[in-house]
Amino acid sequence: MRMYVLLAVLSLLIKESLLLKIVRVSVPTYRVRGQPAQFECDYELGEDKLYSVKWYRDNEEFYRFMPKYEPPKHAYKLEGIKVDLQKSDDRRVILHQVTLKSSGLYRCEVSAEAPSFASAAGEGRMEVIYLPREGPRITGNEQENRRGDSLFLNCTSGRSYPAAVLSWDIDGEKVTDPLLLVEYPPTQHAHGLLSTALGLRVPIGRTMQVRCTARVAPAWREGSEAVVGNSQLADSKEAMLLGIGEDSILLRSSSEASALSVMLLTLSFALFFRTLMQSET
Repeated sequence: MRMYVLLAVLSLLIKESLLLKIVRVSVPTYRVRGQPAQFECDYELGEDKLYSVKWYRDNEEFYRFMPKYEPPKHAYKLEGIKVDLQKSDDRRVILHQVTLKSSGLYRCEVSAEAPSFASAAGEGRMEVIYLPREGPRITGNEQENRRGDSLFLNCTSGRSYPAAVLSWDIDGEKVTDPLLLVEYPPTQHAHGLLSTALGLRVPIGRTMQVRCTARVAPAWREGSEAVVGNSQLADSKEAMLLGIGEDSILLRSSSEASALSVMLLTLSFALFFRTLMQSET
């Protein structure tokens, strides 16, 4: 009895090894808008003969490979999908520059010829993201700051898709207290892009370093920093420290810093030449 069971199991394993099966389906999790995308479908035929390999996006077919046809490769029109037929074959499909409408669930379906007519499929989801062209911007809310009991800051992300997730840090510690954070709904822009804003209330009376970080999927994140005191703050990621006082630190953008540096350098030369002329006389 035991030998019969072992032979039956062995026979089943051998039979399964001779049938068509999917080994691996590879779909990129994230792609940046404008980049190409490559999908891979690795399979084993066993004793079967390949009939077709078909690719779907959200259950709509956009590519098929059928070796008995001439040409064997064919692409279908689908919004957000443009197949590179020259570089695609039975085991991989390459898309030209993807758009936001290329996002979706991609499925590879492999079918065998008679007599088995076996089929196997695998899938994966791809999201196309649009990265902001600039980092998050830190500004002050003048209306709120007139109250004087706290300093109110706003952090606004650049336009992106999906909407950026914002977070605040004070002196290196992430802010999680909901009483200090003010959330706003995303702002919609053309072409489906979104921008987000997150407010922060910080107590006055001491100097601190704040940082706002924007994250658009795990693939991208960027931050802006500012040093604030009782009434001064920075609103540029490329900021330069210009002056330090006891109660506040003044921080300006790099463009302002460059202009001020030139002014100070010019003034220094003028004073130098004036001193030199006075000493000669």
